[in-house]
Amino acid sequence: MKPIDTSKVWYVVRCNINCEGKASDNIRLAGFDVYFPRQRIEKKHRRNNTYLVKERPLMISYIFVGMPRDDKLQHFGFVRACEGVEKFLEYQGKPIPVSGMDVQAIHEAEVDMRFDDTRAARIHRKEEAASIKETVKMKFPRGRDIYVTDERHPFSGFHGLVEEVTKTGNVMALINLFGRQTPVEFVPDQLSAA
Repeated sequence: MKPIDTSKVWYVVRCNINCEGKASDNIRLAGFDVYFPRQRIEKKHRRNNTYLVKERPLMISYIFVGMPRDDKLQHFGFVRACEGVEKFLEYQGKPIPVSGMDVQAIHEAEVDMRFDDTRAARIHRKEEAASIKETVKMKFPRGRDIYVTDERHPFSGFHGLVEEVTKTGNVMALINLFGRQTPVEFVPDQLSAA
């Protein structure tokens, strides 16, 4: 993915419905810089239980166009004439400029997978680990205060300390019962961090 040129003036272009890709290709062919932000999402296929990663626009019907700072080289009509382009985002008939730093920040967030809702993105952001057991260890490290949230569990409402994550991925916690610490095994869904 090409980095954002912050020396240019960036504008927001509204595209026709489902024409972001077509508009960005045509604007690029017209000789302008284009940034089409996207996000990736993971959907489970109903028949074969596999996960498919799909890409969709981050801002539906909007893309960014970079133009030189020289007013004589800013040809808004050329961009408007491109197929798939509806209009510029305007105020009182003039296109609104966007800071190159703001466009670059969006680009960096996309590269860093902050908009993505996939397993790979969650692992990259350290929200999830490669295995279920490692994810439980990340969420409930040794010594963390926990609270039993499952109302059907006999220890509902009790507080405790995480002792370890077992081989099966359950959480072994020390609960204060009758004045002494007693180890009790919980399923991770029954707990929350206190």
